[in-house]
Amino acid sequence: MSKLQPNEPQNLIITVAAGYREEQIRPFLASLRAFAPKTSLRLIVDRRNREFEEAVRKWFPSCGFYLLPASPLRDFSLKRKWARSLLKRAARWSRSPGLGKRLLKINFLRHIVARDLLAGWNLNQASVLLCDSRDVVFQDDPFSGEWSLLWTCEEDKRIEECSFNGPIIIRAGGEAAFHQAKHFKIVCAGVLGGRSDHVIRYLEQSSKIVEQIAPRIALTDGDQGIHNYLARLRPELGFTVFPNGRLAANLAYTKPGDLTVVGEQVALRTDLRPPAILHQYDRHPNLTALVQAKWGNAKPST
Repeated sequence: MSKLQPNEPQNLIITVAAGYREEQIRPFLASLRAFAPKTSLRLIVDRRNREFEEAVRKWFPSCGFYLLPASPLRDFSLKRKWARSLLKRAARWSRSPGLGKRLLKINFLRHIVARDLLAGWNLNQASVLLCDSRDVVFQDDPFSGEWSLLWTCEEDKRIEECSFNGPIIIRAGGEAAFHQAKHFKIVCAGVLGGRSDHVIRYLEQSSKIVEQIAPRIALTDGDQGIHNYLARLRPELGFTVFPNGRLAANLAYTKPGDLTVVGEQVALRTDLRPPAILHQYDRHPNLTALVQAKWGNAKPST
């Protein structure tokens, strides 16, 4: 669809917006426009939607839209429980990488799509942020300050306490990998960043694992297990792991008592410096109300 211009961006955000309306990601768009209006924004979508694209371009006129690979078989099965159950078993029984890849859900597929997009762009040493959209809002310029070459942020729960991440870590690296990683805190796959060459190297590794285990993860969720495996157990990737709330706050497991509202911004625990990125705010009704009051009815300036 859209292509980057020869004058490549210095700060680039890639986000998945498949299935969303503009109003569902308006806090993301409005807050990004307020704090980092010069950011180059790229959205991965599941179909062409002129109304959606026009609405988003009112916020970021030069943004680009990129299609997920079409997969009628996956889409058919996701709408029918019997087909989903049958095809999951067929993929695992056949061990067919081709069938498994056709049945990957968006959370796994995004690694492959982002890898292929970045590999085809001349980004030099741009700063790249890969993040969710519907449950992300910005409280400052996410690119301000000095970034690590590749970074991710923790959540407030350990891997061994989470039934969601463990099975995928085992599929990615085996039982030994899980036992080696289980005492670490979870790192969130919904917000990560770094210099473009390091992000590409990470995506090459995550995509390789996705493709290798595709038959066993067909029509399931859980790419975060792969992210935790790579961030915690593959030191050659050079991940800097920030504590929760340092650059981004991942709030899915954060206790309400650990949230501090400072004016219209949110900080964690005793650190009163609001992180630039607020992720999973919708897990807390008071934060959802705060974000919607500030950004839900915002209008793009001309």
